[in-house]
Amino acid sequence: MNKQGKKGGGIIFLIILIIILLIWGFIGGQQAQSVGITCDFGIGDSLCWKWHSNIIGQTGEAIRDLFGGG
Repeated sequence: MNKQGKKGGGIIFLIILIIILLIWGFIGGQQAQSVGITCDFGIGDSLCWKWHSNIIGQTGEAIRDLFGGG
């Protein structure tokens, strides 16, 4: 394989990786808009790559667990 083929494959891999990261960030942004979720790492309100349940979300989960809701 020549140098141009290797370079093209690397660029395609990078583009796919960026697309995956953008999709994950968009999904996280949608999750973080819920009242019980807080975004830990993201850009603005649209992209969030790491999130967790805040105290409101944890309380809601505890109540659902207590009454057997799923």
